[in-house]
Amino acid sequence: MKKTIYLLLLSFLAVSCYEEIVLPVGDDEPRGVMNAQLNTMNTSHTVYLSVTRKSHVKALTGAGVRVFVNGALAATAEEMPPRYEGVNEAGYAFEATFRPGDEVRIEATKDAFSLSSTVTVPQPVTVSSIDTSTVKMTYMGETGTYLQVKTNFQDIPGSTFYRIDGRILDDYQYLDEDMNPVSGYAGTGELYLGLETGFDPVISEGGGKTGGTDLATLLADGYSYHCFSDIPFSGEECTIRPLINPSFYLRDYLYMNYPIPEDLTDEELPTLYDSYLSVRRRACVQLRTLDFSQYHYLKSLENLETFGTDLIFLVEPTTLPSNVEGGLGFVGIEAVTELMFYEETRVFPPLGVIYYDDDTHYGYYE
Repeated sequence: MKKTIYLLLLSFLAVSCYEEIVLPVGDDEPRGVMNAQLNTMNTSHTVYLSVTRKSHVKALTGAGVRVFVNGALAATAEEMPPRYEGVNEAGYAFEATFRPGDEVRIEATKDAFSLSSTVTVPQPVTVSSIDTSTVKMTYMGETGTYLQVKTNFQDIPGSTFYRIDGRILDDYQYLDEDMNPVSGYAGTGELYLGLETGFDPVISEGGGKTGGTDLATLLADGYSYHCFSDIPFSGEECTIRPLINPSFYLRDYLYMNYPIPEDLTDEELPTLYDSYLSVRRRACVQLRTLDFSQYHYLKSLENLETFGTDLIFLVEPTTLPSNVEGGLGFVGIEAVTELMFYEETRVFPPLGVIYYDDDTHYGYYE
């Protein structure tokens, strides 16, 4: 009797439909993998290419990657240097702007590998208001203070899927003793803002959580992509209440770690330590719209990560959904609505800034 294993691939139609692909046991033919997570907020994007077999995954280098928007060539991606030696995926970067309703197609070719995926940009959601308040949570006898970000939005009716995310943005400028900007010493920084589901029934829906009634699973943001569907509130206004650790606020002391400017001499370096530092910090919550196939992909990935599997997810056979023709992988695109709920500008005196110091960054410990 012929033994077979099955790879379930998710159709990227807007229905719950699967195609069974039969892979004979013992078959170890290499297959191309293409992965990309795109969005409407950024103009810089990356496509990752790999070659997978049953025992290992390796980077697919030297490929040609083209991006089409509504049938027209929009960009040709350039291969990026590997992030570290032995990395099992090759990154290809390109610049493009995506708008709701755009049909985006990515094609990648290298020798016998020919991969492609077509996705449509979803519609962004309208957020009506955002408010903050502090709440206290007690877990294992310890009480912590969290910032609750109450976000109201109008649902897009018709089986819409969402994801929440967050980020911190900094604009910094060095000032002299007269509070005038120091020429050439300004920049921007971006940090990830960790969100926690708390006890919100909407954003804590579904899988990705273990431990039953363990409160840690209700507060944890690890291994969670915060995906949820509009099935309970289709076409209506919805309120979500993610929790955030208030440690992102600007404090009395600021920890900095900036690259050394290429034109900075050893003689000029000490003058920077004597400068004031103006920092404008903003914290934002993002509400991202996605389609069903990406919702299913992220939920499947969330479950794999939650249960701590040691498998490399791309090694055959994989149970992750795929919408890539000619191979495996997933290309998703999200429409992003971002709202700022915190903004503060503070000027730190020289003794209020603590700098990290290593071979590539300037700084000192006060």
